[in-house]
Amino acid sequence: MSLRLPNRNLRSSLLRINRCHVSALAAQNVIDMDYKSMIKSSAEKGGDEKAMWASVDVTKEAMEYIREKDPAKYECLMRKLHESLFGKHYCEEMALHDIEKMHSLGADGTKHVGAHWTADQVEAATKDKTFPTGTTKWDKFVGYNATWHDLRKKFTDDQILAAAHLLWFADEDWHSDGKIWDYMGI
Repeated sequence: MSLRLPNRNLRSSLLRINRCHVSALAAQNVIDMDYKSMIKSSAEKGGDEKAMWASVDVTKEAMEYIREKDPAKYECLMRKLHESLFGKHYCEEMALHDIEKMHSLGADGTKHVGAHWTADQVEAATKDKTFPTGTTKWDKFVGYNATWHDLRKKFTDDQILAAAHLLWFADEDWHSDGKIWDYMGI
């Protein structure tokens, strides 16, 4: 025997509630699943590259949802993913992202946003300096420009270049090989 509901809106509402309830129950079961365990299990069972890329697509959809709902969390996750894939060193895209957020006021009150020096200018200005193994052109680009923004009111460009090298690339007490990456992620 089926239950007949007197009105179409009521039937629609109950169907939506039922779908939400089923989705909520399914979500409770999914929460107990661990993504890393799923990937590991797939690899142990001979999962192929096509399946791995399909899981990347699904993860991308989840990341886009996070990007829309919580941009700060998204940025944090992207930094962690970048670090897990490439270490604590900048690539061009991450460097440009962080450089775009830099801003400062000069002694005369003028506001400057973004890079003062290009990556190639930094490379040319620091060609005689020694850098830790693994340092990228983009690590230098971010480090030198960040220091310029912090010190430009009181110091010359040459003084800033010297200070940036000491601060970011010659600090023997720093606990990892990516000091500028660590600082910019704070």
